[in-house]
Amino acid sequence: FDNAKSSSPMTNLVLQKGTDNEASYARTAHSEGEMFGLKFWENWYIIGENDANEPEFKFVYYNGKTRQNTYEGAFIYSRTRQLSPESMTKVYQIAKEAGMNPDNFCKIQNGCFTEPSSESNGVLGSPSNPFRSILASTKVSQLLGVEPVAAEGVSKRKPISSELIPAESSNRAWWYEVGDYLENPHRHFKAMDSLRTPMEWPEEIKKE
Repeated sequence: FDNAKSSSPMTNLVLQKGTDNEASYARTAHSEGEMFGLKFWENWYIIGENDANEPEFKFVYYNGKTRQNTYEGAFIYSRTRQLSPESMTKVYQIAKEAGMNPDNFCKIQNGCFTEPSSESNGVLGSPSNPFRSILASTKVSQLLGVEPVAAEGVSKRKPISSELIPAESSNRAWWYEVGDYLENPHRHFKAMDSLRTPMEWPEEIKKE
């Protein structure tokens, strides 16, 4: 995490630049690491929070880059699984003022995943599946807009796409698998993207 002494105009975030709502934010945290063999650099900014005497939450904006591309997004940290209507109104307002489209936000499953599901044995995200550690990455989850803990609860809500379940056995040579990927490299992303649940904002919040 950054501190006051490490704050620099070079690391500040400017949103709505050139408009009446232009605002600058000091960087809150910076992280570096590797994901799928790619080095990434990521910055976090607190661009909004609860009003006084209301339940606490932080509106976090992040941006980052890898050697392939750049990315950005936002999420809410709170002390409760659900926000009050007043807090949701504030979140909507912060997003709009920052130039974001709240209708593009997605819901997440705010479960603790303490109860193992017998339905998930052997499927994507289950402890016995080798892909569990990949999906357990918080940043992967943020990029895809799915559950942040190995998607363990997905099977309770909707079936796992057959495209995401590795075949138990296959006699196909590896070059056929490579050929399938090159033919449609977006196949797995489309399957994961189908799990997204768009945020539905009440009309009274939109009118505030």
